[in-house]
Amino acid sequence: MSEPNNHTLTDNQNEQTLNFLRDEIASLKARLTKKDDRIATLDVMLNTLMESHNAEVRAYEDLKDKLEDVIEKLRERVPHSDILDYLKVKDRNPLW
Repeated sequence: MSEPNNHTLTDNQNEQTLNFLRDEIASLKARLTKKDDRIATLDVMLNTLMESHNAEVRAYEDLKDKLEDVIEKLRERVPHSDILDYLKVKDRNPLW
């Protein structure tokens, strides 16, 4: 059989232990909140960066398409002034 526990805590020790645990929990919650805030900030930064990257990719693809169109028109011996007019119209109407 086990021996009886003769080391019971006093009310004061219990109170100190409870206060320590409350303080520790509050500290952990504060650190977790700071980490959550940091994660949210990083998430916003990542989304902003991805939006910027996607815009750059779209701009690159648009310019690449225009360049391919111009090269094709030059191969067809289309006059430069007509090519410039074509690009002006394409800039106004991106769906063309």
